[in-house]
Amino acid sequence: MLKRLRWKFTLILMLLLCGVLAAVLVAQTASSLRQYRAGTDQVLQNVLRRTQATVDPWAAPWDGSLERDEGLYTAIPAFCAVVDGDGQIALALAYNAAVDQGDVTRAVKAALADGGRTGTLSWLGLRYQLQSSGPYFTIAFADLSWERTGTREQMLSAVTLFAVAALGFFAVSWFLSRWLVRPVEEGWKRQQQFVADASHELKTPLTVLLADADILLAHSGETIDSQRQWVEYIQQEGLRMKGLVQDLLFLAKGDAGGRERPQETVSLSELCESCALSFDPVAFERGLTLESRIGPGVSVTGRGEDLRRLCAILLDNACKYCGEGGAVTVTLSSPGQAVLTVHNTGAPIPAEAQPHLFERFYRADAARSREQGGYGLGLSIAAAIVEEHRGKIAVHSTAEEGTAFTVTLPLIKA
Repeated sequence: MLKRLRWKFTLILMLLLCGVLAAVLVAQTASSLRQYRAGTDQVLQNVLRRTQATVDPWAAPWDGSLERDEGLYTAIPAFCAVVDGDGQIALALAYNAAVDQGDVTRAVKAALADGGRTGTLSWLGLRYQLQSSGPYFTIAFADLSWERTGTREQMLSAVTLFAVAALGFFAVSWFLSRWLVRPVEEGWKRQQQFVADASHELKTPLTVLLADADILLAHSGETIDSQRQWVEYIQQEGLRMKGLVQDLLFLAKGDAGGRERPQETVSLSELCESCALSFDPVAFERGLTLESRIGPGVSVTGRGEDLRRLCAILLDNACKYCGEGGAVTVTLSSPGQAVLTVHNTGAPIPAEAQPHLFERFYRADAARSREQGGYGLGLSIAAAIVEEHRGKIAVHSTAEEGTAFTVTLPLIKA
């Protein structure tokens, strides 16, 4: 699918770029052809004016000889004939043209047969203009060889340029398509991984549920009280599945843009203080020291429920990985923006794992996370909440300094 998508991108870009180039080349070629024709017409007009001004055609009948007027030089070979009402040539002049009596006669007959005041005699390679003066006609002819040569060269250059540019466009389009498809490819891989991980996480509790149900069915004659442990196991696994499904729905709804942007005014100071207090028993039970340094009066625009969940996820994560006898510190300050930091001592997160912490179902220590009941979705949900509130989340972890998750959120403008 991704390969077809890349080829589609390449084809579309090629068509767009080649279409624009073709339009430019067609316009340029048409302009050049008009210029060639205008040059030929200008020569014909000059020849007519020169002939009318300098020649007295009625002095003597034409004896078949061609006079050459060197006073009017044209780069384009041209000649002119003065014809009487009977179609007889009275006089002929050549301007930079090597023509004889037969050439002039054929050209005059063809022009008179064409019947127009201007036209092209393709079979003779001439263009003509006719001007009447009393009972006589003055017909100027210009050679089309230079015009045809220029046209061929112009079209050959345009075709060559188009072919070379098309190859270049293909290379550029192929590169750009790879760049454009990359986010789609990454999203597709993440989606496939997400489905695989979700299926795997759901498989375990389902297996336990089915096994416990089989045990109950095998002892159908027993009382519920005697089989209480299996019922409790089913309940526990059901609650775990419910939590997992709710987390998946939360992330899916955010991906689909189905959540409205939060507009409530939330006292982040009070929220973080309350959340820290609720984790005091958890820290005490695990032998940890929980310290809070909450700055007063820090408020943001957001959804209180989600921000509380964000704080709870970070505190829960810190307590889980702090290590016995360690310390967890919650800090909230407002140096231009709301900055929430949750720090814990203990083993650091490996440097290679830190860029992946906010990916769904990712665990730096999979075995340890499973023992503690984690699915690897907590930090993904935290990142989604922060993004929804137009903030940023980052992690810094070293053996010397411990692990700190830092969230920055925009403050309410006064």
